[in-house]
Amino acid sequence: SEPLFKPLKSVMTSIVNALEDVYGYVYRYDQLVAENESLRQRVATLEEQYREYTEISAENARLKALIDFDREHEESEYSYESVSIISWTASNYSSSFTISRGSSSGIAVNDCVINEHGYLVGIVTEVSPSTGTVTSVLDTSMSIGAMLYSSSELGLIEGDYSLFSEGKLRLGYLEDKEGISIGESVITSGRGGTYPSGLVIGYVESIGENESGLDYYAIVTPAADFDTMTRLYVITNFTAG
Repeated sequence: SEPLFKPLKSVMTSIVNALEDVYGYVYRYDQLVAENESLRQRVATLEEQYREYTEISAENARLKALIDFDREHEESEYSYESVSIISWTASNYSSSFTISRGSSSGIAVNDCVINEHGYLVGIVTEVSPSTGTVTSVLDTSMSIGAMLYSSSELGLIEGDYSLFSEGKLRLGYLEDKEGISIGESVITSGRGGTYPSGLVIGYVESIGENESGLDYYAIVTPAADFDTMTRLYVITNFTAG
């Protein structure tokens, strides 16, 4: 009878072995699933920690740049209000954005808005208790008294319809062409006392002569990078030196 059961034993052994293999595979699979989930959670935690570290590092860099800006302008005293951008409004000729604080934080119309390097971004043109509207320097309605840093020649920086799509500005009413250098800084003049002096607006890219032949103009590239702005600073008070 033993020979009769040998094939059956062999089949049963094969089945048992196969089941053990299946159970072993399922066990290992469950282990891998658990390990995979644990790794996912670990990666998510590390990613969150990295984001927090990046945000803190960026904020520290912004604050350091702002401190450096203050040191460079020791002759003037500024009071700042830190704000974030809520939303942008843009068209073919206008550029403005809404900021996260308003009159209840001491922000008023005609306050200058700068980035952490002290570069002029725009001017507050409307305020509510909790928000404000900033018209950027690129807006075609913008007009600010400015001057060339090297020669102190005065001019008027303006948003320009023909330059708007290129993200450039026009510095007009310049009398001395020889006093204009490519790459030099264009800064706020501070004349009239509405805006502080010495805020960097941009850099001269090219020089042209007006049709009248009586004066010159410069095409200016803004110093502020409008594509990367997140946190800005409103100058709520200043004392000219």
